[in-house]
Amino acid sequence: MEAKAEARAHFVLVHGACHGAWCWYKLLPFLTKAGHHATAIDLSSCGIHSLDAHQIQTWSDINQPLTHLFNSLPPQEKVILVGHSMGGMSLSLMMEQFPEKIKAAVFLTAFMPLSGSSAIEMISEVQARIQSWGDTEFVMGENGIPISFNFGHTFSRQILYQNCPTEDIALGELLRKKFPLIDEKVIFSQERYGRVPRVYVVAKDDKAIWEELQRKMIAENPPDRVYEMEGSDHMAFFCYPSRLAEILDEISSSYH
Repeated sequence: MEAKAEARAHFVLVHGACHGAWCWYKLLPFLTKAGHHATAIDLSSCGIHSLDAHQIQTWSDINQPLTHLFNSLPPQEKVILVGHSMGGMSLSLMMEQFPEKIKAAVFLTAFMPLSGSSAIEMISEVQARIQSWGDTEFVMGENGIPISFNFGHTFSRQILYQNCPTEDIALGELLRKKFPLIDEKVIFSQERYGRVPRVYVVAKDDKAIWEELQRKMIAENPPDRVYEMEGSDHMAFFCYPSRLAEILDEISSSYH
């Protein structure tokens, strides 16, 4: 029996708010066909993870499945970490915690915060541009600050999935869940976070994290490389999975 060929790269895929590992289902076959290994994880309370959003208190709680994955990697293995949307907050913390295990971090139309920023602040940047969350459902805490949310059907169709196939819109409506909002600052250092090469993938037709906001984050915290996806809405993995796979394959060739 022939030995199994070694994967060209190991991609770890981190979803955004209200989504789960399921959202990468179109991308995974393209990465596998290109000879890569890919792992899509559910953050705590997301996808099929058993916790409820209101059981989550900190970013460490949210990232627990991701932390477990990194702790279980073989000593010499390094991954390419890919985060979408709110997943960029998780990426930043993993880069600080495990810089020696990450070849590159890819922010896919994602929050790429400065150290000391919080998810609430990043969401406020989005709200300043979109003006209204429409039928998105927020659960408010005692202090009047939201503690969880779930995207509404109309908001999703008009702002998140406007260029997506109808079957992916239906899938999202079936599987989206409340996501915890943690009023906690994300702190990282140049000595650890700064060691990890960063790549930003701009979705040019994103109506949630507008291109202008993506470019602002890029200017404030310049990555090593920037790619663009023409015509892609916020859900690039639904709109153009083959193009996204090409970009990731090129990244894998640059950081090995």
